[in-house]
Amino acid sequence: MRRYIVFFVLCLIFFILPLQVFIMGDFTGIGVQGAVYRYQTSGYGTYFFPITREIVFVLNGTLLGRTALSVLLWVAGTVLLACTTIFAFLHVHDTTENYYRQISYGLIASCGIYLGSCIAQYGFFFQGMSGISLPVGIIAIPCWIVVLYYYRHTSDKIRETP
Repeated sequence: MRRYIVFFVLCLIFFILPLQVFIMGDFTGIGVQGAVYRYQTSGYGTYFFPITREIVFVLNGTLLGRTALSVLLWVAGTVLLACTTIFAFLHVHDTTENYYRQISYGLIASCGIYLGSCIAQYGFFFQGMSGISLPVGIIAIPCWIVVLYYYRHTSDKIRETP
């Protein structure tokens, strides 16, 4: 039953947690971006973009260059996070140590891809002509990996005691 906690937190990361807070240009707008959405407010209005809409913008040629590369990297990180979440659900009754290791590897790789997306859009120091990026949620995922590491050892000790 305790392994469902891992799956539940992965779903929270996937659907709810804002992974990035960004400021557009010269403070012309602000927004938050999760794994499957982007919400932004600017002088042009308030918009909610699901990730599928951003893919359509790239395919139509509306987004080009660094922005298109950033969106494609973000989609790749989201696909990897989705695969990790599905793996966690399908193997929730798995009792091997590989379960936690593979989830950790999936989360680390998706964090790296998300950070690559932020760097592609905003630059190496997360600020540039296109604005400022604060990848607070992306940094929260490695913290979850540390918790997962200690949770693994705790759940093993609980299972061993009669």
